[in-house]
Formats: sequence, structure tokens, C-alpha cells
Amino acid sequence: MLPNTLSANSPQGAQFRLFRIAGDRRAPPRVKIQVGGRFMLEDRTEHGGTAIEASIRAFRIVSDADVRIGERIVGYFDTLGRIEGTVERVTEDGFAVELATTLRKRDKIAAQLIWLANREILGLPEDRRHDRVVPRDPRVMVRNLSNSLAPTVAGHIIDISLSGTSVSVRGDFKRGDELILGTTPARVVRVFDGGVAAEFRAPVPERMFSPDMHL
Repeated sequence: MLPNTLSANSPQGAQFRLFRIAGDRRAPPRVKIQVGGRFMLEDRTEHGGTAIEASIRAFRIVSDADVRIGERIVGYFDTLGRIEGTVERVTEDGFAVELATTLRKRDKIAAQLIWLANREILGLPEDRRHDRVVPRDPRVMVRNLSNSLAPTVAGHIIDISLSGTSVSVRGDFKRGDELILGTTPARVVRVFDGGVAAEFRAPVPERMFSPDMHL
């Protein structure tokens, strides 16, 4: 529970107003975020991107993918999960997509956006062991050492911490699989819809930990 000093009616609390979904559904609030992910276009090509703004009805995504207005995409973004929608606007650095969602999915997105916004306002830590960054170049080759028949495949880094990473990648992976991500040894600790979370065999040196790093 927030202390009384953060009450919205107090002078101190005025600057700590928590994000809520507005009653006017015609203008759903937008939240500034930075969440990496991967999406597929109608021609079945896969691309990486970063969601930088989101509401319960639309996402704005930074990507170098060549998309067209009206094109349907399917993707997965860390924290926010699987999305589907139609490109409604093309920007200089990416595009905006109007989401096709059920009421249940909108409620889930709304809850995640509220959490992300409130975490930013209150300076709350993520429920993870280390801070995470989204690399400027998210491309990475993934090799599954636990399956000698598995091909080396292209992946997209969602984010990186000092101890591990989340990667959007296609393939047959299971918990415990030994991987090489680029040149970095890692082990799968979680498999999700569209990728894996992996723990590095050795932590990333703090001096190298930045959006410019490569695995």
C-alpha cells in the first residue's frame, strides 16, 4: 500500500499519480515503453522490433522491416505476449499496428501496461535479478548443442541482463538445452511461445553491459 505522503490529494503525491485506464474508451491512454520482440509479416518473413509506445488498441514499433499499410502481422513481445494486428501507419523508424484482440486479451494488455507505467513512475524494480537492456542490434545466431540434428537458426534478442537473455527464435527447444548464442554459451531455463529464456554460463562483465553489446 502506498504511504499517505503519496496521496493524490497531497502536494507531494500530485507528482506520483498512478496510471489508470481512462473511462473514455475512444481515447485509450498510451504508455511509453521499450519492449523487444519479433513478428511475422504476411509473406512469412520474420523481423525483430522494439515496441516503444502502446495502448490496449495499438502498438508503435521501431523496426527496419518493409511493411505496408493494411498488412496483417503476428508477433511476440516480452512481457506483453503474443499480438496480432494490422499496420495502420508507417513511420520513419517503423510502423503503428492496430491490435485485433478479444476482451480478455485487452484486459491482459491493460494490466501489463498499468504495471509498466506504475513501475516507471514509482521507480519499482523488475521482478528479475538484474537490470535488462534492449540491444541496438538484436540479431543473433542460435545453435542448440543438445540436439546434434538441429540447424543453427537466426534469432532476435528481446533483452539482455548480466546473467541471461530472452531470445525470440523458432525451433524445438526444451528446458536444460545447452546453447551457443552468437559466441556466448548459455542454458535454456524457460521456453515460451515464440522463444526461450537462457542463462549465461558466465555473467556479462559490467563494463561491457550496454545496448551496444553483442553476444
